[in-house]
Amino acid sequence: MLLVCGFSTAAFAQTETINLRATVYFSSASHDPSPEELAKLNDFATALTSYATYTLQIAAFTDEQGTAAYNADLARRRAEAVATALATRSVVATATEVLTYGEQLARTNTTEDAERRNDRRVDLLATVVRWKDAAAAIQEARKGQLQSFSVADPSARQTIRGENGGVFLLEPNSLIRPDGSPATGPVTMQLVEAYDLADMILAGLTTTSAGKRLVTGGMIRLTAQDADGTDLALKEGASLTASIPTDDFNERMRIFSGADHNEAGAPTDWALSPAGVAASPAALFAFNDQLPDISNFQIDAGKLIGPRLARWRQANPKPTAPSYLDPNSIRVKEPEAIDLEEVRYQPKGLKGLFMSKARKQAQAEALQAKTRKAYAKKVDRYQERLAFKDQLPEVNEAKRLDYEARLASWEAAFEQLKSGLLEDATRKLYLAAEQRIKAMRAAREARLAAMGEALAGLDDLTGNEITVRRYFFSVAKLGWTNVDIFASANDPVEVLASVPNSTREATVVLVPQDRRSVLAYVPDDNGAWKRSGVPRGVGYHILAYQVLHGQLMLAHQYVEQASEQPAALVYKPIAIAELKEKLTGILGS
Repeated sequence: MLLVCGFSTAAFAQTETINLRATVYFSSASHDPSPEELAKLNDFATALTSYATYTLQIAAFTDEQGTAAYNADLARRRAEAVATALATRSVVATATEVLTYGEQLARTNTTEDAERRNDRRVDLLATVVRWKDAAAAIQEARKGQLQSFSVADPSARQTIRGENGGVFLLEPNSLIRPDGSPATGPVTMQLVEAYDLADMILAGLTTTSAGKRLVTGGMIRLTAQDADGTDLALKEGASLTASIPTDDFNERMRIFSGADHNEAGAPTDWALSPAGVAASPAALFAFNDQLPDISNFQIDAGKLIGPRLARWRQANPKPTAPSYLDPNSIRVKEPEAIDLEEVRYQPKGLKGLFMSKARKQAQAEALQAKTRKAYAKKVDRYQERLAFKDQLPEVNEAKRLDYEARLASWEAAFEQLKSGLLEDATRKLYLAAEQRIKAMRAAREARLAAMGEALAGLDDLTGNEITVRRYFFSVAKLGWTNVDIFASANDPVEVLASVPNSTREATVVLVPQDRRSVLAYVPDDNGAWKRSGVPRGVGYHILAYQVLHGQLMLAHQYVEQASEQPAALVYKPIAIAELKEKLTGILGS
């Protein structure tokens, strides 16, 4: 095929246009392109649809043989045949102009069929707009993955059924605004289901957690916005029940939430959550809806009556323990005996010279009497302290008995009050617990019924209803969720890929044949791409996509055994509408 490119450059690179031309030739009197000419159309369509947008002109011609009316109709049929062939190859132009010239521009008075063949043609002229970058192209391809649901009343239980078999149960009043207030509606729920590898790659997803490889059982993203576009969240304590189909059920799967999102909103890593999976909604709801334990209602009742007991204790203080004296801590010292003969009255100076003997004697006796009296007081105090020390054990014992009696009386009054309050509070708690258990059982039955109704008639991934297998799990927040398990890496090796013309903005991923994993390559400083942690000897696909010169390109290479030898890839144009189908065909998912 002759494919001619012309350029028409506008002010900005993202609006730069390119003219693509092609010509399809026909046999005499025929409007059906031959297989060779259809192959030309296929190449033209592939190149055309790998760009962002395009307009198309179809101009049909005939040779001079036949009448003018016949040739005009033949040109029309040739134009329609080409337009139909392009439409089956996903060509959807923003504007299409069809021109039918018939024999108007044909050569005249010629007998050479080779020259007449040049007149039996359809000329194609497309003016295309380049893609700005790969992100814009892939974003366009992902539009088909996004599902939207309108929720008029978020205060009621909501059941969302995805186009690919996922079922999601949202309990009443579970959605809140950023300020914590409940969402009132209308609410828009948006869902992305990625259960096969092609959908995961198209959504820009990979399967690693903290650098470790994961084996995935499926990924979903569920978000909610209110009428003004504000993002909503699940309130604390609420959960979203999810059920997704699988053709390879593994009870050891765990739940991971998206982390470290890129600019497009896709997780670049996954964080392990405490939740796991169940094989049925009954098992999941039974695990998550644990019924209350009525054996601890006394403790719960104690918390309930605590304020009333506190007020009683304030009005009736608990007796405090008395202070006891240790007899061994009291020291009693006996006063020293006095000798009255040594107590004399001896006046000094002139008073001693002129005082009579009788007077001196009287004064001496008075001093002795005073000394004797002081000594007697010391002896009395000694006897009193000695008696006090001897009586301390009896005094302490009396204090103890009195304190214990008052304490026993206080505790009896407290326990009597507490027992009465507990009996009343416990009775109320039991009644409340019975109602709570009854309500929980009713809610569980309602959730089981809602989930069963939502699952009724759904097929599994293969379309075989008999072999339906599903993962059931709960998540505590909206966003990306991944059903995964860590993969073992036996004899890991670093693999390399060479993708000529790639820039660091390209996306290059590896898909091992042994596990459902998508691993991202990392560019090095030498223009190559590398990926570590791949088990040696395992076969794997390498897929790369990028926008080059405004055209979406896809490269693929299968490597039979992982080794240190670099794999070489070649970019080819790919239509946005065919990207998912192409990935599915490569991966068989």
